Amino acid sequence: MKTKVILTILALSFLSSFAFAQGRYGASSEDSINCVRNLSLYNDYVKQKNYESAHRFWKDAITMCPSSTVNLYIHGVTIMKEMISNTTDQTLREARIDTLLSLYDQRMNLFSNSNFSDLYDRKARDINAYRPEDTKGIREMLVKSIEAGREKTDASTFVFAMQKTIEMYKAEQLSSEEVMNFYTTLSGYAEAQVKANPASEKLQTVQRDINTLFIGSGVASCENLIALFTPRFQANPEDKDLIISIVNLLGNNDCISNDLYIQAVEAYNKIDPSPRTTYALAKMNVGKEDYTKAIELYREAIELTSGKDTISQYLVELASVYFQHLNNTQRAVSCARDAISNDPKNGRAYRLMGLIWAAQKCGSDNVETKSVYWVAVDYFQKAKNADPSLAEEANKSISAYSQHFPTQSDAFMLDLLDGESYTVTCNGMTERTIIRTRK
Repeated sequence: MKTKVILTILALSFLSSFAFAQGRYGASSEDSINCVRNLSLYNDYVKQKNYESAHRFWKDAITMCPSSTVNLYIHGVTIMKEMISNTTDQTLREARIDTLLSLYDQRMNLFSNSNFSDLYDRKARDINAYRPEDTKGIREMLVKSIEAGREKTDASTFVFAMQKTIEMYKAEQLSSEEVMNFYTTLSGYAEAQVKANPASEKLQTVQRDINTLFIGSGVASCENLIALFTPRFQANPEDKDLIISIVNLLGNNDCISNDLYIQAVEAYNKIDPSPRTTYALAKMNVGKEDYTKAIELYREAIELTSGKDTISQYLVELASVYFQHLNNTQRAVSCARDAISNDPKNGRAYRLMGLIWAAQKCGSDNVETKSVYWVAVDYFQKAKNADPSLAEEANKSISAYSQHFPTQSDAFMLDLLDGESYTVTCNGMTERTIIRTRK
């Protein structure tokens, strides 16, 4: 290290005049010499991962010549995180967190060619790591990241931003209209990314997660959505982006039996006939109770769609039409199984299978007639495993239908024991399950 320092100092007579002329290495020739020295020393320690020793020279360098190199900020994040992790004094730790967070702002101020979207996102995640209670500050950085990156923003940022938006809404720090407007923006960017890369399962998952978070937030009531978008649609009935938002939001929230949805779907189909408009028309016909036409349109939408998770969603809805409105169990089961095949993480497909099994009536004794509930509970368990957002709903179903299990004495009379394998056959369906009884 000593030899390296000597060689560095010998080189400064040449470097300092150039550095000073450039203005990047300090305000004077002497500053330039000290800057280059500190840059060299801290960089050597960083290479050795000796961040404690690097910190002193790095701090001098960033104070003396902050615009000398972007590496001051790249390395600075690593150095400060290491210093924070080794700091027990709370006051000093908070000061070092402040320093860490300020590095992102300094970098953006001094290096205009930086990826601002990425830096705002990184800052948000560091605030979340060190000050997770600052939901407002985290969301502010995420919004700036999205504003800077728009449809090129890292897709995971969309989900994180939606989570923080809903947290602020539940804390009464954002209005329902602000949440809906933000969701509209996010879903538009996510849709653009999916269109640009339709084979990406990650992007499709992000899109589904954004929708799930929004739908589960309590903001997306039909009343709120219709009140928000009706005047907008009336003012701009040919605005394609607005029409798409209305169709998506109302359709995803089953708000399909109203004039706004019908008008928006019809306008959408005129502007851009596509699998999505076919799907929207299918939902509209369900609302109108024209199930024959709805089934035809669902199947057309499925044939025209390439994304497996979207196909799975359409299949679950088609299965529901067969089961709930036409009492066609065989078709319902076939569609639900196809939905699972296309997307094994589609918890609603498993939940529907559970409801179908729970509705079956078969058997000649107390065990056979109640064995369908074993299969139903199995599917409810699969539903919450596949999609944790369904856990509360699935647990209620598990609790309710477990009360209908056969009694231990009924099973004993047929020489059946808890935990043994059992095959249930009912109305053309067969499933392997496990015997469970009520004591």
